[in-house]
Amino acid sequence: MAGESYAGHYIPQLAQAILSHNRRNKGQDSINLKGIMLGNAVLNDDTDTTGMYDFFWTHALISDSTIDAIHKTCNLSLDSGGPTCTALDDVDSDIGNLDIYNIYAPLCMHSGTRSPPKTPSIENFDPCSDYYVEAYLNIPEVQDAMHANVTKLKQRWSSCSDVISSWGDTVSTVLPILTELLSKGIRIWVYSGDVDGRIPVTSTRYSLNQLQLPVKVPWGAWYLNNQVGGFSITYEGNLTLVTVRGAGHEVPSYQPARSLTLVQYFLAGKPLPAN
Repeated sequence: MAGESYAGHYIPQLAQAILSHNRRNKGQDSINLKGIMLGNAVLNDDTDTTGMYDFFWTHALISDSTIDAIHKTCNLSLDSGGPTCTALDDVDSDIGNLDIYNIYAPLCMHSGTRSPPKTPSIENFDPCSDYYVEAYLNIPEVQDAMHANVTKLKQRWSSCSDVISSWGDTVSTVLPILTELLSKGIRIWVYSGDVDGRIPVTSTRYSLNQLQLPVKVPWGAWYLNNQVGGFSITYEGNLTLVTVRGAGHEVPSYQPARSLTLVQYFLAGKPLPAN
């Protein structure tokens, strides 16, 4: 199984449920789960948040004074940062108008659906692709074909909706579940596009360090077509962290060829090519 972003929660939880199902059924109708992949994954609220702001600072997106104030006055385990925390208000003004999901990607300058999409390319990312998808999925004939919106809601579909708010049915961490899965022999690869600012590689490293696992294979580059595709490190217990160079939050959108290599080697049970 594999998933990205908030799948960092529901993929491990689903894997845990599968293992529980297998134990209850004692081999009958069992699901032969061998491993999971998690991309730019929400893993642990505290380290995810701390790592995000540290990533902003190390990538010259926020000022020294802002990061200092965050560390000194903010309790990042709270959504608000706490009563003394005002520095979070400065983050947006420091960063300005950029795409937090890929800090180096261009912005879409024409959100209208009349602008023709770019020619599909394995090398180039179209920053307006979300607008094309949203427009397409709001065509009534498309929704009918997908058996979607069968109740004929009036509001347009969007990838993020404010219809449901104040949602709190979530856990703050899945690290104990990852530990459980590893103890049951489940192979875990956590991959991270290294220019995502939403759940950046800094957050992922902070989170995985909480597991305090010994290093099995040290940090090193992996390659595709004689170019560095990213870096990886493997820990005892069959946990691997992989970075994907030049990829944002949804890794395959930005680096499809490197993503394909990642998936192929994971499915083959092999380490990524070191040269």
